[in-house]
Amino acid sequence: MEQLNLKVFNFVLLFTLALGTTYFALQNTASTTITLLPGASGSVPTAVLVIISAGVGSFGAWFFSSWNEKLRVDEIKELKKTKSELEETKDRLKLLESDLVKLQSNRFSPFKALAESKGSSSSIEKV
Repeated sequence: MEQLNLKVFNFVLLFTLALGTTYFALQNTASTTITLLPGASGSVPTAVLVIISAGVGSFGAWFFSSWNEKLRVDEIKELKKTKSELEETKDRLKLLESDLVKLQSNRFSPFKALAESKGSSSSIEKV
């Protein structure tokens, strides 16, 4: 629903701008002198100059938007890659922690067995 309202708003805005530009073009047919480089000048109707300026501005806005979208997509790819590397590191850490627990329990098991046997013999002696 919100997407539809935004599309309608964009259409109304663009349609209004197009009507305004058309009305301006019809009202301003006088020529304007344009100097691009020293010694290179020409005469163009004001309406044509406005339409060309709007086209250049629209192209600039489109290019900027496309560039931002490309940067955003690249950033998302990098974030996904970092997230997967982080998950792999977490899995590896869990595996290493479990191996460490196993090694620690195996390292002290002879002493545990000895302590248990001493504890059971001392309890036998008390009886």
